[in-house]
Amino acid sequence: MALDRLRVALALEPDEAAPVAWAALTFFALLGGYAIVRPVRDALVFEGDPAFVPWAFTATFVVMLAIAAPWGALVARWPRSRLVPRVYRGFAVQLLGFAALLHFEIAPAWVGKVFFVWVSVFNLFVVSVFWSLCADVAGPAQGQRWFGPIAAGGTAGALVGPLLARLATRYYEPAVLLVMSALWLEAAVACAAALDRRTRGLAHRAAPTARGTGGGAFAGVTHVARSRYLLAIAGYALAAAYLATFVYLKQGAIAKAALPDRAARTAFFADVEIWASLATIVVQALITSRLLGRFGVGVVLAVLPAVQVAGVISLGLVPTLAMATVVSASSRATQHALARPGRELLFTAVAREDKYKAKNFIDTMVVRFGDVSSAWLHRGLSLIGVPIAAVAVPLAAGWAALALHLGHRYRRHPVAPKESLS
Repeated sequence: MALDRLRVALALEPDEAAPVAWAALTFFALLGGYAIVRPVRDALVFEGDPAFVPWAFTATFVVMLAIAAPWGALVARWPRSRLVPRVYRGFAVQLLGFAALLHFEIAPAWVGKVFFVWVSVFNLFVVSVFWSLCADVAGPAQGQRWFGPIAAGGTAGALVGPLLARLATRYYEPAVLLVMSALWLEAAVACAAALDRRTRGLAHRAAPTARGTGGGAFAGVTHVARSRYLLAIAGYALAAAYLATFVYLKQGAIAKAALPDRAARTAFFADVEIWASLATIVVQALITSRLLGRFGVGVVLAVLPAVQVAGVISLGLVPTLAMATVVSASSRATQHALARPGRELLFTAVAREDKYKAKNFIDTMVVRFGDVSSAWLHRGLSLIGVPIAAVAVPLAAGWAALALHLGHRYRRHPVAPKESLS
């Protein structure tokens, strides 16, 4: 009875409750596992010379370049029933390898740097693969109902993860946190398998599951280059990466200056995770579905530029830990509760191959290019004394206009997509 009331409250069809629940559980496990290791990563990267951060983003982008072609080949060959578990289990095995290196204190300085790069690749890939799966099993109409509750499941995981990390650091070494994260990934594999089984009989779903997407290894790049719709999504993701990196670097500099101790910084970043997750839950529960239903995806996407640019200006005027917490929590709540579901909804209106290849290219290569280029831009502007807001304000204005344009293009597209928008 309680489940029926919840289904009605979420405006789900009778056969949609189980898929949405399994998708939310999958996202819960993914973001929970990532949130366990993120505070460790952030504490490590800001421990040394701040000049290392742009190099870390550069290394991450190079790694993304190296794995782009193999990823495209795997997507073309493997059906999603094999693709998702193999990707997640591969990352879980690597987590266990890092845990062993940390436990036996093998080259800790280098391991910390490599771990930062690895986590930066890991978090984008596992989340991108998950949302590709969701866009594959849900049509545009289903996505408007499904993606809010699914995102809420991820938010719950992002809240539980850092709470567990904070508790575990009192009793266990950091290596144990990595083992915990690997176990959460295995839980995500089981939930994703249940999601795939539950969606096989849905009437709207026509995507094949017994084979890969076909196409070439570099199809994601070429399809984005040829489609104005996909290019617009890529532009939105690039602008989001720029503003988010500006906020991240400023927050890290404030934390390094105020908290010279690694343990204190780890606790601070864990607290930021907790507050961001709480704020996200509030926005998802009270705002997301109402905004999507009343104003559409374009307006929802346009909220993030306004919040991010306000955060950049606020950190420049009031560079304190309290302000860093408020700005980071509000920015990430807007990102996860509004922008992310809205952006994923855009991919329900593209061909199946683009849901995995073009989407992954945008979610990884484009986003990490934004990270690395904005990190070096931030460093250059800091050296010559130009305030970041001088770049952030016009960038946010163009970003918001692009969001409204995407919303207009999405509204014009038919509900049952057969080919990518162009």
